Amino acid sequence: MLKNIPCWEQCTTLIIYMVLFIEPIASQGLACYKCMTTDPNNDGCRDPFSSLINPVQINCQATAFGKNGTFPAKFCVKISGRVLSADSDANASYINTVLYYRTCVVDNIMESTKLLETSGNFRLKGLQDLNGSIRLQGSMSICSFDGCNKARSLHSPLLMTSIGLLLSIYYYY
Repeated sequence: MLKNIPCWEQCTTLIIYMVLFIEPIASQGLACYKCMTTDPNNDGCRDPFSSLINPVQINCQATAFGKNGTFPAKFCVKISGRVLSADSDANASYINTVLYYRTCVVDNIMESTKLLETSGNFRLKGLQDLNGSIRLQGSMSICSFDGCNKARSLHSPLLMTSIGLLLSIYYYY
């Protein structure tokens, strides 16, 4: 009786694939790109981004606010902008250069804005290879699927694949 339903075999195959091969997000961290501008003249972290220079970090781990240790990341982050100022502990050579920073985080650092992307002035401190803090003018985006901090696209690869499969099934019949 169920075999009389159009696309029954293809739909059950898709469901079995999703159950068997997609691991639960809660048990592992996202795969995020991690890099930072360290040399403005030879910046492998800038846009257009090359995943050959900076491969994605599978099961990205990060610290959580108010907790000790590292935990599986829930979000990938991309920050970019022109450095406006640096405090006395930071490297002043970054001033007036464009900085790119891609990483993973456990906590939603943009929860107060309820946005996935914002632009303006930011103060950053505690970054890798950067003592002190810097103030930059630019943009910050946060996303929650593997490799999403490579570019500005916020479309889930799973969603796009599912739509493609459904369209191919539709056109098959």
